Amino acid sequence: MIGTGTKKDPFIIRTADELYSMKELGGADVCCRLDEDIELNGTPYAENFVPIPVNWSSLDGNGHKIRNILISDPKKRVSAFDVMVDGTVNISGLMLENAVICGNVITLFASVTGAAASIELYDCALMLKISNNSSDSYTENISMLHGEGLTVSSDLCVISISGAVRTGYAIFCGGNVRRTQVIVDLLTHDSSNYSSTECSLFRKVTASDSWITGSVKCDVSNSSNMFHVTDSRSAFSNCYQAVSVSNISRIYWNSTFVSACFYDKELMGNANIYGNTSMFHGLTTAQCKDPEYLSSIGFICGGTDSGI
Repeated sequence: MIGTGTKKDPFIIRTADELYSMKELGGADVCCRLDEDIELNGTPYAENFVPIPVNWSSLDGNGHKIRNILISDPKKRVSAFDVMVDGTVNISGLMLENAVICGNVITLFASVTGAAASIELYDCALMLKISNNSSDSYTENISMLHGEGLTVSSDLCVISISGAVRTGYAIFCGGNVRRTQVIVDLLTHDSSNYSSTECSLFRKVTASDSWITGSVKCDVSNSSNMFHVTDSRSAFSNCYQAVSVSNISRIYWNSTFVSACFYDKELMGNANIYGNTSMFHGLTTAQCKDPEYLSSIGFICGGTDSGI
């Protein structure tokens, strides 16, 4: 393999075999860079998927993709990546395309060895199609993005998740979400008895200059159906929601609002927002698109960082 694994001379990864070879060649201080799209179709990893080893401190995706991850085991906890190192893991400029993950519990990043790591995503695009089958309560320190002992933070990212899930199965748990678009297309189940602590999409998260769009549909008609977006331990600033909902009567935003945030109330049908809404403004679609109006309620259209 080209490179020595240092920051100035990273390992250059061009094939699926080279990607998986990092299990042996990598280490806690190793740096890597993709120089080609990694196509898993047509490789042994497609038919008998093994989680991709994260045995490095940084991966520069260099604008390339890892394509066609397929994991399907309805009775087990499944993940796409196996984190083998402790500390901070930086992933930048990477796209996951057509990652299809079906299991009892789904975590994009997990650790077989019990590593404790903070995964920092920068300028990444994750496109996930999921199906999670468990109706059990979840440990509150895991999410769709990570298992126990791990946290995932994002900056300048797009995270798209579609499929069928237990209502509110967290996308993020802990960590920071900055300048990130979250796109959901979710079919959920009856959620009238679920705890917001267990089920919120954003749990123990600090989010700024970010937005959630898409649609959520419940497959059971019930006047008490609810959809939990955040729990009370989250904090949001300069964020908004534009999500259409169906068969859902209550949407919970229980977070602290550090600054003005808003949602498009015309997309919600008969659903109502509940929680701490003192700085969470329900706007018409036209108001959501009017920079002058948004400025009048304290929303910063350019973003509080380098823009959204």
